[in-house]
This record gives sequence, structure tokens and C-alpha cells, in this order.
Amino acid sequence: MIWKNLSLIALVFLAACGGENGVPAETFMAESEAYAKRVDDKVGGDLAYRSVPGFLWDEKEWNAMVGYRDGKPAVVRLLGINGNMSKWWMYPDSISGKIVYLKEEVQKDGRVVKNRIAYRGDSAALALASNDPYVAANAGKDIRVDAAAINTFMKSIVDNVEQDLKELTVEANAARRENAQFFATGGRNSWILTVNPSQSTVTFNEPGKEPRKFGYDVPRTNDANESVYTFASLKGKIEFTVIVKSCSSSDDRNYPYTVVLKDENRSLNGCGVLLQ
Repeated sequence: MIWKNLSLIALVFLAACGGENGVPAETFMAESEAYAKRVDDKVGGDLAYRSVPGFLWDEKEWNAMVGYRDGKPAVVRLLGINGNMSKWWMYPDSISGKIVYLKEEVQKDGRVVKNRIAYRGDSAALALASNDPYVAANAGKDIRVDAAAINTFMKSIVDNVEQDLKELTVEANAARRENAQFFATGGRNSWILTVNPSQSTVTFNEPGKEPRKFGYDVPRTNDANESVYTFASLKGKIEFTVIVKSCSSSDDRNYPYTVVLKDENRSLNGCGVLLQ
């Protein structure tokens, strides 16, 4: 979709004479937008995200989020928090890892300004804005039209998001690295359940036993407004209830959720945390 009253920003044009490989900049922009939409649809459907709150940049706080396809970063997002209403989406190429498309929403004079830039190789090919004149999101150097700078910035976000979180256990961080969505445990030396929609798998581990694998399914809501999951396999099923109630486990950690696991004829209590 092209926003009304788009203005062309003066920047490097690889496509001034037909563009690299003969593809005009406008065509390249349309192809980049289509690529970004496919990525959003795929990553959103898989729930293959990792995120960290409180990412600091330009003296503002952001929620930093990375979405993955086939284990590689496919979209890098920044969502403003604490009064910062701006939003960024950055899309790296699946092979080179360099940015191919950026879109943003910036609050300006009580309205939302939408900007987008397509990148080709080491240069910005085309940039469009819904405001006139163009308004930079930050007061300093506008890194968006500098492909090298925006790639360095994007990589710094990915590196930050991919660091292990100190508030999580070793097992929970390992599950997070696999883009699991939820981690639950009965405490120290007890059972562990990891829910990973991005791989369509649920894994239940108990000390001294072989891990059991189940297929992922979306939850239902019970009469108490709690999320109830039923995970099945050829060897049985388990029912998993997530309760929005803080929980302290025997591993001396506090968790935001209380969980109840029903496995055949037994019921197991534990604690859980969202990993995304």
C-alpha cells in the first residue's frame, strides 16, 4: 500500500538509470514490501519470537523483538514504551543478513507519520514518507539512509535479544534459544515442560525418564478465564492449565504464572514463565 501524499526523499538512487540488474527502484520497493509481508505472516503464524524489554536507544526505552525463520533473524522490531510511541520494523535478507526493508511509525504533531526505506546492497535504493517535509525519528544522525549504520544497529539489537536472561534458569534459557514460548517446572530436580509453537512441539521431561514429545495445539479458556492446553501424542496426552498468579518454586525463583499439569491419573503443580 502506498500512503497518500508521499514525498520522495533525496538520497542515493541506485536505480537512476534502471537500477542494479535493471530493476527500477519503485519495483524494488514493491518487492521489498511484499517480502516483509510474507515474513510477518510466517513469523506471526509460527510465534517464533524472542524479546527483551527496556532496550535503550536515543535516550528512549523500547521493547526489542526478533522474529525468526529457520533459525535466522527475519524481522527485528522496536516498540516504544513509557511514552515513546514510535515503532520500527527491520527486515534482513535471509542469506546475507543485510537489511532489505525498513518501515516505521512516528508520532508527530498528534498524528502518525509512516516512513519506509528499501535497501539494495550497501545503499538505500528508495525512501518514501507520508509527511512533508521528512521528519527524522531521532535528533542526531539519521542512520536509516545509511545502510552500514542501520545494519550495525540492527545487529546490536539481535545480539542484545539473543543474550541469555539472568532471571531465567539454564533450562529456560536453552528453551528460549529454540524460540520456545512457555517454560514450566515443578522446581529443583523436578519436571520441566517447554511449549514451542514455532516447532509445533511440546516436551515433557522428568528426572530419570526419557523425554516425552507432544504436538502443539492452541489453548481454550475455561470458566475461570484460565488458559487450558491439551497436548496429545500417540502415547497419550497431557492437560496444562496456566493461571495468572505469581508462584514461588523450590528452585528459589519467583515466576509470574502458576501451572497445573494433568498427566493421565496424576496432577502436578508448578510455576511458569513466558519466554517471548
